[in-house]
Amino acid sequence: MARALQRIMLAMLLTILTSGVFAQGTVKGIVVDASTNEHLIGTTVIVKGTTTGVVTNAMGLFSMRVPTGKQTILVQFVGFTTKEIDVNVKDAEVIDLGTIKIEPDQIGIAEVSVFASVAVTRRTPVAQSKITPIQIEERLGTQEFPEILKSTPGVYATKQGGGFGDSRINLRGFESANIAVMINGVPMNDMEWGGVYWSNWAGLSDVTRTMQVQRGLGASKVAAPSLGGSINIITNSTDVKKGGTVSYGLGNDGYNKVSFSVSTGLTENNWAVTLLGARTVGNGYIQGTEFESYSYFVNVSKRLNDEHHLSFTAFGAPQWHNQRNRYDNLLISEWQKQPLKYKYNLN
Repeated sequence: MARALQRIMLAMLLTILTSGVFAQGTVKGIVVDASTNEHLIGTTVIVKGTTTGVVTNAMGLFSMRVPTGKQTILVQFVGFTTKEIDVNVKDAEVIDLGTIKIEPDQIGIAEVSVFASVAVTRRTPVAQSKITPIQIEERLGTQEFPEILKSTPGVYATKQGGGFGDSRINLRGFESANIAVMINGVPMNDMEWGGVYWSNWAGLSDVTRTMQVQRGLGASKVAAPSLGGSINIITNSTDVKKGGTVSYGLGNDGYNKVSFSVSTGLTENNWAVTLLGARTVGNGYIQGTEFESYSYFVNVSKRLNDEHHLSFTAFGAPQWHNQRNRYDNLLISEWQKQPLKYKYNLN
C-alpha cells in the first residue's frame, strides 16, 4: 500500500509539473500596412525573449502557441517600425489581436515626401541601399563616416588627401556636387558649389538610425543636385530607448575616441530627449595629418500623434587637422631637424 500510494503521489506531481510547463494559449491576428491597409506577407511575429515565433501567410494572418502568463509579442517587418503588444495568456485561451497596423519606417508627411520619406525595401520602386546602426558599429571602426558606404553598389569613398574629415564620395561616377545629401530629409549641400564638407558631420556615425542611398536621378519638385543619386541620413528621435552608454576606442597611429550618450526614451508625455558627445584624436596614418575632433548632438522631440511629431536637433563637429602640407616640401636635411613627433608621427 505504501508503494502504491507513493506511485500515485509521484504521478500526480508529474502531472502538475507537466501541465505547468506545457500550459499554453493561442495568439492570432492579421498584420497590415498602416498607410495602405495592405496585408504584409512574411512578417515576423515572435514572443519577446524567446525563440518562439511564426511568419504571416499570403493574407497577412498568423497563429502561434504562446506560454501562459504575461508575454510581449513583437511584430517585425523590414522597412517598418517594430510593434510590441502585451498580452496575458491563460491556458487553452485563444487571443485574437485583430488587425495589427505597423507604420513604415519614415519621417515627415506626404506634402514633403520628396525629401522626408524613406524608401521601403522591396516596396519602393527605386535602386536603393540601406545602412543600419549595427552595420555602422561593426564595419566603420576608425574610418570616417562616409567610408561606411564603400560596400554600397555604385559608391566610391576615399579619404582624399589623407587629412581627417577630408573624405569624398562619388556616386555612379558623379562627385558630391551632383549628389543630394540630406539629414532627416533636409538638404545639406552647399548653396554655392553644391558639395558637402563631410568633416562637418563627423559625429553623425554615433547617432544615425538609418542611412539610405538612392542611385540614379530622382523626381523632385524642388531643385536638388541629385543627378548621381541621393543620400539620406536619419538620426535618432522618439524611437530611442531609455538609457545611456559610455565608450572608449583606440586604434593604430595614436587613434583615441571617447564618447557618451544618454536618452530619456519616449516619456509618458510623448517627449524624448537625446544627448551625445565625443572627442577623437590621432596622429593620422602619415606624417602631417594629426587631428583633434569634437562632436555633439542634441535632439528634443515631441510626438503629437501617430502620424506627426516635432523634432528639434542641434549638432556640430568642431575640429582641427593638418593636411600634410607643413612638411611635404622639406629637404632631407631640413626634415632631420624636425621634432621626433613629426618625423615618426608620435605624440
